[in-house]
Amino acid sequence: MLSPQGVCMAERTEPGLSDQYTRASPWPIPLVIGIVVTEVGLVFEGLTPVAVSGMLLFAACVVGITRESAFADTLWRPGVAVGVLFAVLGAVIYTGTTATTRGIAMLGTSVLVWAASAVAFLYETQRL
Repeated sequence: MLSPQGVCMAERTEPGLSDQYTRASPWPIPLVIGIVVTEVGLVFEGLTPVAVSGMLLFAACVVGITRESAFADTLWRPGVAVGVLFAVLGAVIYTGTTATTRGIAMLGTSVLVWAASAVAFLYETQRL
């Protein structure tokens, strides 16, 4: 079927997509969900595991975005970088403010991200 401009309707492409990028990235939605879940866990007392889960989702999305966009060749290097960022921010929050629970949540998340990075390293080097 032809459009009024004489272009076949089946040949139309989606706006914003090109031949180089044939599909949309799946990471933005989980990234936002991770931020929201983290905030819910931090705002309400006693939901620290929820906050840690949100930060883990956020970290996984950041690692996925860097890998998908070819900023990183491996999964473990950006994972270590995100873990270091969480550790530094967690230490600053723990020592510099009265929000010690938030600092501990970030420090705990950094340990889990480092552990996941170690597993990714072992998997990528075929030692696991």
